[in-house]
Parts: sequence; C-alpha cells; structure tokens
Amino acid sequence: MTRTQQSPDGRKLALSSETGQIYVFDLEASALAATYTSHAMTVRALAWSPDSSLLLSASDDKRLVLHDVRSAPGGTVASFTGHASWVLSADISPDGRFGLSGSADKTIKVWDIAARAAVATVQDTGEVWGVSWRPRIAGSAGGGAFVSAGEDGVVRWWRVAGAGAA
Repeated sequence: MTRTQQSPDGRKLALSSETGQIYVFDLEASALAATYTSHAMTVRALAWSPDSSLLLSASDDKRLVLHDVRSAPGGTVASFTGHASWVLSADISPDGRFGLSGSADKTIKVWDIAARAAVATVQDTGEVWGVSWRPRIAGSAGGGAFVSAGEDGVVRWWRVAGAGAA
C-alpha cells in the first residue's frame, strides 16, 4: 500500500496501491466496501471531502480522479487532467468546493470540483510533494489559502483569488 486516509466521519478507510487500485473499507462493518481501478499507475495521494462522501485520488498517471463512495460499482464521478507529470499530492478544501494538487511538473493546481476544471495554476520552484488547504476557523475569512512543500525544502503559503469562504 502506498497511502492510507481515514474519512472525516471516521467510518471509512481508503488505501491505495502501487498498481493503481484504491480500496475503501467500511470500518463499522469491518468489510471491504469498494475497490476502484480508475488509475493505471501508483496512487500517491488520497483526500476526503469534509462530508466523507467524495474521495480524491492523485496518481503517477498525471490525473486526479474523484470517487463518490456512496455509489457502486466504480463510483468515479470526474477525472481531472492538466498536469504534465506525476501528481504527488492532493487535498479538498474545508468547504468541499475545491480540489488542490501538487505535481512533479513543479505546479500546483486549484480545481473547481463542481465545474470539473482547473481555476488556477501556480508555478513552484521544484516538485510539489505536499499540499494542504488552510483549515476553516470559526469567525475567520481563511478560505482560499493553502500551503505547499516540495523538493526545494521550502514551505510556502498561497492564497487563491476566488477560492474564499462561501
């Protein structure tokens, strides 16, 4: 397995493999709930939506795939393309509206999940190994900010216009 990620509600656990499969386990039933074969190469990152209904996966096949874990079989609802190399990291915003990806192509992309399209691309100085949205803090206007880290050893804060709090 290459990655594990527990859902925010604590009911599911997603695991990914070097061969591109994703396994979702129902922790309450102690059973395998779904297997997704939507990637052709290693899955490097997994991210859950805040309501635990969607799972975003990032792969060496240069794509992100959005899965609806409530539906079966397959559950694939969208495929996001646009990176020129492996997608190494992914996250979903605290409001569930945006996806975020970091790649070996030295870019970070912000994805509008509803529109199924990239709404911003940020050029970094090296491979982007990790991305994470800033948590929403009650009473703050923290939406649209995220952090990245990569091969250059620098952690950077970013803010994306149009990705603010709803």
